[in-house]
Amino acid sequence: MSPRLTIVTPSYNQAGFLERTIRSVLDQGYDNLEYMVVDGGSNDGSVEIIERYADQLAWWVSEPDEGQTDALNKGLARATGEIVAYINSDDYYLPKAFDKAVQALGASDALWVVGSARFVDAAGVVAEVWRPRLPPKARHWWILHPWGVPQAATFWRRDAFERYGLFREDMHYIFDTEFGLRLAFAGKLPALIDSELAVRVVHADAKSWDRKPFDREEELLVPLYSPRLSPSERRRLTFQHALKRAGVYRIRPALTQALRRARARPRRETP
Repeated sequence: MSPRLTIVTPSYNQAGFLERTIRSVLDQGYDNLEYMVVDGGSNDGSVEIIERYADQLAWWVSEPDEGQTDALNKGLARATGEIVAYINSDDYYLPKAFDKAVQALGASDALWVVGSARFVDAAGVVAEVWRPRLPPKARHWWILHPWGVPQAATFWRRDAFERYGLFREDMHYIFDTEFGLRLAFAGKLPALIDSELAVRVVHADAKSWDRKPFDREEELLVPLYSPRLSPSERRRLTFQHALKRAGVYRIRPALTQALRRARARPRRETP
């Protein structure tokens, strides 16, 4: 039997997208799946959608929560899978994503694997494919130019959360980036998959539509991770951070670039 895989979907008032997300998980045909939907008390018909699939879910709840990280940590605390992942309620998996991720983890000693993610608009028009990269050698750039990977195409061994903790509930926008940095600073870099595993849907109601809250929260990474740098790395970080805050140059992480292109220059989707 395949390793047990736990998928968590956090959701709040995304009825227009939620069923596609749920179907993308269930239609994978993975034979050892534990799927949970953690709804924050939606009032837009989401609960009725979830109820239609209740018999295929390991657990679901609809109740007020403290936000996305609270919802995710509720699900992760219940997870029994050897491998875990989460997919937001307006995104979806591509066919065979689970098989590819599980196979990649089975062939690696890594605690996590990452594939590529498409960025599309609500009509399905592809604007960008975010392909993951390992972080650069200069670790101060991990913080200043926050290194991250496509969240929707990321799968972790559950041991990663047991050893390094759950998502920070005092972060609401870059908690996935911070968790990736937590692993990277511990020397646990991901294995990369040369396949598109998931789709990020860019739309005006998406949390990621406005990058300003993400930019503000990224500033928290500097005091959080600078103590882990060497003295020379900290000096470089201090200098470059001062330039950034003075507006001498603007750093655009991969996620920011992908979102901007998804909003600005769509092109027709190809098979």
